[in-house]
Amino acid sequence: MGIRSRSRHHFLDRTRHRVMLGILSSLIFFVLALGIGFFEHRLLETLPLIGTAILLEAQPGVAASIALGFHPMAGAMISILSNLILVPWLLLTFHQVVTRWRWARHRIERAKKLAGKYGKYGVGALTFLAPFLGAYVSIALGVAMGWKVLNTLTMTMVGMLVSVFIIAYGGHWVAHLFSL
Repeated sequence: MGIRSRSRHHFLDRTRHRVMLGILSSLIFFVLALGIGFFEHRLLETLPLIGTAILLEAQPGVAASIALGFHPMAGAMISILSNLILVPWLLLTFHQVVTRWRWARHRIERAKKLAGKYGKYGVGALTFLAPFLGAYVSIALGVAMGWKVLNTLTMTMVGMLVSVFIIAYGGHWVAHLFSL
């Protein structure tokens, strides 16, 4: 086996390993979100909640959980876990998507301009931007800015967690206020 063949084989093994890790991570997030719905005895309501959080982000997902009558903690956790289902795929495919899709490059450039105001604060700015930009855009922005992936994920998660719990408990309080 030649050097070129061995390096290609090594690249394919690493890629295969990353894809399997992405599948496993996404599956774990999905099963955990579904499990919370099962323990809440609201399995059928959990499925559209998972879909909402995947497509529209965790904040609209948790707002939907209030409307569906979930406990604030359960609704917040399902929304957060569901929102994380696509994160491994975003991290795995970010470079390919940005280099191949002009639309994605345009979105990243617009987000970079917005982040330019906050860039002097570094990756910590994602804590404040994540509730407004969403987890997917915040993570993509952090990767595009060259920030460490773990720091990007951490700061994005902090912003997402704070905003989701504020919405969950604040929305539950408002809903309870009007139901009296």
